[in-house]
Amino acid sequence: MRRTVFGLAAGLVLGACGSSSAAPGAEELKLALEAKLQKLKPAGFQERTVLYQDVTPSGSSGGRYSFKVTLTLHDYGKGYPANRYWGQTCVGKMDKWPFELLPDGAGGWQVQGRLTITNNVCKDNPAEGKSAMPLAGLPGQRLDPAAVARAKSPLASAGPGGGVASGEWACYGSGSRLMAGMGFVLKPDGKYTDSEGGRAGGYQHDTAKASITFRGGFLDGQTASRVRANGMDLGRVSCEPYR
Repeated sequence: MRRTVFGLAAGLVLGACGSSSAAPGAEELKLALEAKLQKLKPAGFQERTVLYQDVTPSGSSGGRYSFKVTLTLHDYGKGYPANRYWGQTCVGKMDKWPFELLPDGAGGWQVQGRLTITNNVCKDNPAEGKSAMPLAGLPGQRLDPAAVARAKSPLASAGPGGGVASGEWACYGSGSRLMAGMGFVLKPDGKYTDSEGGRAGGYQHDTAKASITFRGGFLDGQTASRVRANGMDLGRVSCEPYR
């Protein structure tokens, strides 16, 4: 009989800078929220800057993590200088707005909450390339560039193992039958062995592609796909953490 796996909290680590097995913090919230806000940049504005003043965890329930966020949103439009129109700058604020982070099913986090500020203050820019409300006069700080770099290069930050759940994995064929000799043990340092501790090799977890490539050992050259918190596919065989 196939074993039932409980506790998805032991799953994959967020490649960017966190893990679904540990409570996400302010940086995870900022990364997810920044991506959403940039996608919502209004038409006619070329630059959107998010200045974070405070991100405070406010509890969790059922795998959802709550935060209170205070930030300033700065939108700058260049206008049409050839027509002597220098565009506008609009500034809005979120003051302790509630947001939630929850796993996105691919080892990362998605943010939920209200994203539209309706009481923005907008002013015409005074000259070409000059904002009517310069960033230097606004409170808050931009997202740490190092955090963005880690998010874009998850393998570099997560190490050889890429943050995949370590420990013993069992594999099953058709009819959920246990495949003898296919089990393996993933180690945090990017190495693996068979279930008996032999035939060792290495593995690389690509969080962006949700895949694991094995090098050396008895799985040499094979690539697991659909790597997720509670399983992965290895060819026509499905594997999951053995608990």
